[in-house]
Amino acid sequence: MMIEEVGYFLGKLVKSGDGLEGLKGGFERFFEELKEFRDFEFSAEIKEGKLLTRSKCPIHKYFKVWCDIFCLRFVEGFARAYGAKAKRIEKQPDYDFCVFEFEV
Repeated sequence: MMIEEVGYFLGKLVKSGDGLEGLKGGFERFFEELKEFRDFEFSAEIKEGKLLTRSKCPIHKYFKVWCDIFCLRFVEGFARAYGAKAKRIEKQPDYDFCVFEFEV
């Protein structure tokens, strides 16, 4: 799907390393651009061989279809640029944060 390819392209664009460390750095670099939005939060940590990301994201409020359909596909493409697989663990607004888990 096209949105997954966009995620892959953007993942490659900010890539400066491989594996989970590279993916963590890629997400941090990518989301650094969103720090100006007050209602957006992002954090990432590698734990027990997996990368966990947590974000508080306003997209579900403004563009629900993106959140429901396209967000996971975008993240899967981004992760593929680093050789990783993605899984969504929690999703706003059902939870306080969107949480994704990544494995190589």
